[in-house]
Amino acid sequence: MNLARTIRFLGAGLVCATVITACSTSISVGPSEVAQSDVESQVAAQLAAQTSQPLPKVSCPSGLPAKVGSSIDCTLTAQGDTTKYPVHVTVTSIKNGTARFNAQVGQAAGAGDKTAFCSDNAILDKATAAAQQPSDLIPIFKANQSTLDDFQAKAPSDIVSSAGPLAIAANHAIATGDASAFATQAITDDGTKVDAYCGQNPDGTPIAAGATSTTGS
Repeated sequence: MNLARTIRFLGAGLVCATVITACSTSISVGPSEVAQSDVESQVAAQLAAQTSQPLPKVSCPSGLPAKVGSSIDCTLTAQGDTTKYPVHVTVTSIKNGTARFNAQVGQAAGAGDKTAFCSDNAILDKATAAAQQPSDLIPIFKANQSTLDDFQAKAPSDIVSSAGPLAIAANHAIATGDASAFATQAITDDGTKVDAYCGQNPDGTPIAAGATSTTGS
């Protein structure tokens, strides 16, 4: 398998400098609900930790009822950005006075743009095609930060589940200097799905009519 194909970067949608993702956490509950301030601070802290991004601002309209299955819709704003992203918070379990909940960050309204997303993906694919090891990707990501930022903001909702993990890994690599995630099968599989979505080969060129992508070969 060609390492350059295995570790290629194929784009993503990022919130928390802009990650479409999810996290889960737990917190002590009062007699009937998790306090609004606790929901906001815990969701923000967990998303920041998961994505290696600065602490975002999370705003909720009220507390979260302490009942399995209860949910609340909040908003998230990344540091340095004004775009608000929807965050759906759901209680998944309650045990010994501690509630565990899941927070799912969604796509900003009107943000998805497949044409722009796939155009940026092609640029990033072409730039990373020569990488022979994960560490080669870090300066490439940094040099293409503006394209990455636009690409992150334009990821359509129907590819976010595959694009999100790629964005998290890329921004983590920039922040920490560790791009080892791009040698994993999970990231390769997500990249394959993004390529297929955009109809592109690993080097960013369009897949010819009647042909199949060489991704993963």
